[in-house]
Amino acid sequence: MPALDDAGNEELPSAAEKNLFGKYEVGRLLGYGAFAKVYHARDVLTEQSVAIKAINKQRIMKGGLAANVKREISIMRRLRHPNIVRLLEVLANKKKIYFVLEYAKGGELFAKVAKSRFSEHLSRRYFQQLISAVGYCHSRGVYHRDLKPENLLLDENWNLKVTDFGLSALTDQIRPDGLLHTLCGTPAYVAPEILSKKGYDGAKVDIWSCGIILYVLNAGYLPFNDPNLMVMYRKIYNGDFRLPKWTSPDLKRLLSRLLDTNPETRITVDEIINDPWFKIDYKQVEFHCDHLELKDDDDTATGNNLKVMNAFDIISFSSGYNLSGLLDNQEIGERFLSTASPEKVIEKVVEVAEAEGLTVVTRKEWCVKVVGGYSCNFVMAVELRRLTEELVVVEVRRIEGEVGPSRRIWKDKIRPGLSNLIYQTGSADCR
Repeated sequence: MPALDDAGNEELPSAAEKNLFGKYEVGRLLGYGAFAKVYHARDVLTEQSVAIKAINKQRIMKGGLAANVKREISIMRRLRHPNIVRLLEVLANKKKIYFVLEYAKGGELFAKVAKSRFSEHLSRRYFQQLISAVGYCHSRGVYHRDLKPENLLLDENWNLKVTDFGLSALTDQIRPDGLLHTLCGTPAYVAPEILSKKGYDGAKVDIWSCGIILYVLNAGYLPFNDPNLMVMYRKIYNGDFRLPKWTSPDLKRLLSRLLDTNPETRITVDEIINDPWFKIDYKQVEFHCDHLELKDDDDTATGNNLKVMNAFDIISFSSGYNLSGLLDNQEIGERFLSTASPEKVIEKVVEVAEAEGLTVVTRKEWCVKVVGGYSCNFVMAVELRRLTEELVVVEVRRIEGEVGPSRRIWKDKIRPGLSNLIYQTGSADCR
């Protein structure tokens, strides 16, 4: 029987704990949730410490969270800031997706503030780093929507690192009314406009959560808290909170603007940066806008028009799992690896298809579409994407008749004709 953690989640197999894809030596469990576990690991080549977030595919599929995982990858790809945990790599096998993340040695900020409230000076330092990260996210169309001390980590130099973008939203999720409508977040940190269920501005709800965090750092406890959730929500909605007596006048004024229940008059990031309390010892963060070497869907390989696989494709290719959602209910999809050149694959597909009486209606360097067959109710599209310099992924999408010989065109005729091009491996791992 596999080992289980305290939440009843299956641990990584012992072999994977020792050596993940031959690249990482996986060590102790750092934390876990309903769908993922985070481990400390070591890069075998560089000796660098990293964090590995292992996501159980079956659990997220059952929980309907596949889109969240895809969005989290998309978001973390575009974020490069010293106060945001960096996504280094995405790996996948048949059962799990692995986020290889920058390791924050200092642990959660929550663990520190739970022991004792911070001085006003230290509260300001971490709040400055938080606002720098949040403002950077907003400038790139990313809204975190679950900011809280548990999602703020500390590195070896005790600098803040924002993490866990699983509930984040992108600008393209905004509806025509200019607002977001998904209800999410942690109850004690949720903004009052979310409770009204009329839509909200992602930037403004993040600012509210930043206000809650600053309050907690300074006070050592939450501004809105009650064992009865509805009572707590009522307090949030009405802005019913009290500031500790040790809070300075300037900090009181800033907190009152951060925790303004009216999003229209709530303070903005630009206004925060120019606030007298905030500006004390504040240094503008310098960062580089470099990007992960992952290709977008419309990127092409150097020197030709063959599409390059991005992280979503690699995850989708893992057996038994598909994030892309490209196929509708009528289409059947299948993928395999090949070491043959793209031209040779296309040439072979055309050869086998024409031998079966199919008509080639589209033929390009990286894709081919054929139709016809018995009763003219067979359609097949084959598309190639490069995975590595040696391997290409062949994706086959087809529509077949419900009955009759057309159901067997692919299985009995075309696929066997391509068998010598299919790269056989001992597992379905994509590395």
